[in-house]
Amino acid sequence: MTALPPLETIVTPPRAVPQSSSGCLALLHGYGANAADLLPLRDAIAPGWTAVAAQAPFDLGPAGMPGGRAWFHIAPDATGGFRLDLNGAREALTQLAEELPSAIEQAGCRIENTVVLGFSQGAMLGHALLLHERLPVRGLAGCSGRIVPEIFGSGEGLPDGVPVFLSHGTHDELIPVTSGHAIRAFYEENTPARVTWCEEPVGHGIGPVTLQRLRDWCDRLERPEGTPAP
Repeated sequence: MTALPPLETIVTPPRAVPQSSSGCLALLHGYGANAADLLPLRDAIAPGWTAVAAQAPFDLGPAGMPGGRAWFHIAPDATGGFRLDLNGAREALTQLAEELPSAIEQAGCRIENTVVLGFSQGAMLGHALLLHERLPVRGLAGCSGRIVPEIFGSGEGLPDGVPVFLSHGTHDELIPVTSGHAIRAFYEENTPARVTWCEEPVGHGIGPVTLQRLRDWCDRLERPEGTPAP
């Protein structure tokens, strides 16, 4: 088993908005993208927060995807689906659990004030950070992910009411929306999380409805319980 290189991150400070905060958005991109891919989301949903975008360790350039990265490898199987490199997923999860909090601290933030937002493969690891590694984050947003039982975790021991935002496109051609429904059911049936669900008629991506719902969700995390929006 080859040791992974140190975790690389891109840090973007808060935009000059009237009410910048100590909030942090930790971004975990999907398969074939890279650390820069999700950075525009910060400006769309939480411009007053610091963004820490992590870069997946595996370079997909030799596989014909220049600039693309993967948290762990996938390969087609005999059934027409995909086989996941579970050892690679466990390695990536261990690295994120150990090194992401330090990267967030170096950016001037705290893990307790951080929302992890993952897309696709990054969402799979985001769920694992919360459910398996028990990373003490402020909240989790998992977009267009799927359950990976080997790293998903049981949900036991989560803080009561931890905010979890879940979204999926109903026309997703890579990971069907039923995978999103399964994740939603898992959280609602097995954890004390406070779940917000959003689906919209888009493919494998984050559409405008989800963006607005994410912004509203982040805004609510900024306000103490019961405080009205400005």
